[in-house]
Amino acid sequence: MIDVQRAPYSKRLFAFLADVILAGIITAGLYFLLSAAFNVDSYTNRYKEIIAGYERDYGVSFKTTAEEYAKMTEDEKENYKNAVDAANNDKDANDAIVTSYTLSFIIFASGIVLSTVILDFMIPIFTKDGRSLGKLLFGLGVMRRGCTKISTPVLFVRNVIGKGVFEAALPAVIILTVFNNVTGIFGVILLVIFLIAEIFSLIKSGGSSMLHDVLADTVVIDWASQRIFKTAAERDEFIKESEKQAAEFDPYSDSKGNDDSSENI
Repeated sequence: MIDVQRAPYSKRLFAFLADVILAGIITAGLYFLLSAAFNVDSYTNRYKEIIAGYERDYGVSFKTTAEEYAKMTEDEKENYKNAVDAANNDKDANDAIVTSYTLSFIIFASGIVLSTVILDFMIPIFTKDGRSLGKLLFGLGVMRRGCTKISTPVLFVRNVIGKGVFEAALPAVIILTVFNNVTGIFGVILLVIFLIAEIFSLIKSGGSSMLHDVLADTVVIDWASQRIFKTAAERDEFIKESEKQAAEFDPYSDSKGNDDSSENI
């Protein structure tokens, strides 16, 4: 049998943090570039202009605090309510803010996925060993659980689909929508589902693998000490040869033992 040299949690943590920092830098850069390309600020500015118009028309400020509102007269409160209702019912304002939020969420998620593609897919393909920069830095690697080299399709499933989409982009966007009161309790339920999936993955793997590793049937290993085979056939041949050599080895029938037996007769 071939032992799996699992990577220690400390190295995995540091490699993960290194990759997260790099991904954050790339994601932020892509977000600003894509936001400028799709002119997201124009929709936000349009919304602010419409709201400012209602503030001028009604002589109110939508930044009024609860204490300031409590000090208003009944007529002022009625005027303020009318201003709020008019602003909330303005189709152009609603379209502008919805478009702004939608584009922001899509661009943010796309930035995360693209950064994952660059760091966890393109670079590992370029290095030809399936390792991200974080894993290269801390001497870690990734292989199939059968001790075979990770292929390009498996690398895509593990890093782009598993890590980039399910573990990074979707949860991050859901968290943003929850904090912006867009998805509400539905978003919280989705986050709980993602959390349960991660916990199930850890339990299923004995505490060693997260969702992306379970999806791709991979394991993070110590690169220097792990034997990795190019194909399953190569692995099977190695195991067969090792078992053959072990079967042929008999510590009780060496030449010295035979000589001693001859002398005693």
